[in-house]
Amino acid sequence: MLRKEVSTLLDIDSETMRYYENRNLISRPSRLSNGYRSYSEKNIEEIKFIQHCRSLGIGLEEIKVLQDLTKKSSDCSSANSIIEKNLKLIETKIAELSNLQKQLLSLSTRCHTQGPSDDCGIVKSLVEDSHAFKKQHLH
Repeated sequence: MLRKEVSTLLDIDSETMRYYENRNLISRPSRLSNGYRSYSEKNIEEIKFIQHCRSLGIGLEEIKVLQDLTKKSSDCSSANSIIEKNLKLIETKIAELSNLQKQLLSLSTRCHTQGPSDDCGIVKSLVEDSHAFKKQHLH
């Protein structure tokens, strides 16, 4: 398959495919007589593997490690480490999002009027909080 066909099939940017090739995340596709790349089923499976790992938040360096594990029999402790690291990152993000949600919910209760913005509790709170934010980050 040509790059454009694979790009359409897998909903991936063709430059991303080239990037993966340059980073040795996918095998080098063969070349047709006109110089165009011809992607094999193996290339397509490699890209699907990368896409799946990326959908789980796994980085490209970690994907390379996981790919290497699929090619040879070895201890899978590195795979466990990668997953544990990513689980901790997700837990941190969830905590940050939960905190953000609490802040926004608190703001949402401060204004229920249709009046002028001078009377808006949300705007007043944001201005007050920004002063505290500046002081907090300057020290």
